[in-house]
Amino acid sequence: MKCTVLVDNMSCRLHLLAEWGYALHLATSEGDVLLDTGGHGHILLHNAAILGVDWSNVRAVALSHGHFDHVCGLADVLASAPQAQVWGAPSLPRERRAGTAAERVDGGGLFLALSVLNRVEPEATIVPGVTAFVVPEAARDPAFVYADTLWEVLPGQAPQHDSFADDLSLLVEGPQGMSLLLGCAHAGLPNILGYVRDHFGVNALHTVIGGTHLSAFSGPRLEACIEALGAFNVRHWRPNHCTGFAAAAALARRFDDVQWAGAGSVVEL
Repeated sequence: MKCTVLVDNMSCRLHLLAEWGYALHLATSEGDVLLDTGGHGHILLHNAAILGVDWSNVRAVALSHGHFDHVCGLADVLASAPQAQVWGAPSLPRERRAGTAAERVDGGGLFLALSVLNRVEPEATIVPGVTAFVVPEAARDPAFVYADTLWEVLPGQAPQHDSFADDLSLLVEGPQGMSLLLGCAHAGLPNILGYVRDHFGVNALHTVIGGTHLSAFSGPRLEACIEALGAFNVRHWRPNHCTGFAAAAALARRFDDVQWAGAGSVVEL
């Protein structure tokens, strides 16, 4: 299986565009999967054309959560791959806000409610060998979840700190073994890895790739996250997007094989 980063904050290849957004393409023998669609459709389409994505092979689109930088390219994706089934957690369309006082709209909306026809609750096989899953709240240690400036708005209620009930990841069985594809890891990276181990019985991962949201942590809180990750057997770390420079450097100090997976990065799983 070939995993290609289509959209990231940084480009690792000439002629690709970068943005604060994220999209990942997974080519499998059973059909291709797109994890997230970036924040601007024209950037996704531009990079996909250079990287040789064949939209007719795209069978599934999985949305890791409802923030704009992960879902705003969806309309362009569906125009290019109308056959693709869209997958997401049931709570994906709820209004999201950001800022110290929830002053900025940050995602959700009717378009997502109408587009996501296949629900992941709490897990689903979206193509053979690729399982989309959500970590239940009961399986999350809140110490590894950042919601200080991230909010959700439920009907008839005031903004409250985001529960990240829609945070979705992909567990992939490839020729190299099992790998984990992340969106932003809003459920907490150690929590997600723990769930993969405890619920799915996966004790070793070939690659962990995607956004880790460790950029939200610093000092002892970041150190605690990095220390917790040491309990898991991961061969290749490929962080990007919301990981942040300091956290990526901390990962590289702690683990043997850590590389930033910017736009254009290709990993064989």
